[in-house]
Amino acid sequence: MPRRTNIHKYPILKWSAVAARKRSYLWCFRVRSAVPALYAGCILGLLPIYGIQLPLAVLLSFILKANLPILTSLQFITNPITVVPAYFTAYQVGKAVLNVFAVESPDIDMVQMKILMEALQAGNWAMNFKYIGIIWLVTSLGSCILGTFLATIGSLFYKLAAHEVSVSYARLKELQEKRHARLKETPARTHGLTHSKESNHG
Repeated sequence: MPRRTNIHKYPILKWSAVAARKRSYLWCFRVRSAVPALYAGCILGLLPIYGIQLPLAVLLSFILKANLPILTSLQFITNPITVVPAYFTAYQVGKAVLNVFAVESPDIDMVQMKILMEALQAGNWAMNFKYIGIIWLVTSLGSCILGTFLATIGSLFYKLAAHEVSVSYARLKELQEKRHARLKETPARTHGLTHSKESNHG
């Protein structure tokens, strides 16, 4: 996870290192900065734009004033191992939603999705552009829906965790204040007892 001190070490992030260090909201883990990062990160991480998510995530963190480490880290949802299953799942979600509105979309399995991605990465653009466009649009629709769903769950857990941390911090602060109050009372009581003993002795 990129931090303010090591952001310059990341090949894609180092160009924004100076600007990022000056903006405290990029490193804020409060709910107001974390929740937008969760939504933008989950949706962007699942969109079929593999390879350019990270610079877009940095740009979005500035625009939305969202947490940079969270937003950029979520882009690794799709990696060389998970990208095909993730896009295939997103496509199926998009296709299911379109079917509700009686909109037809091509049937595609995971093998076909893998072949399509490999062809595009290899620069093989001989296939039907209309077909590619439909697959991309349906996958993008599913990515937005799936990303929003995941972000909603994630934000609920984050808000719950933030609330628990806030309550625990308040309790700890209260206990510290009580302890300090007791420490202040102890010397006064000791002084009173000493003074009382001296009076009795006299």
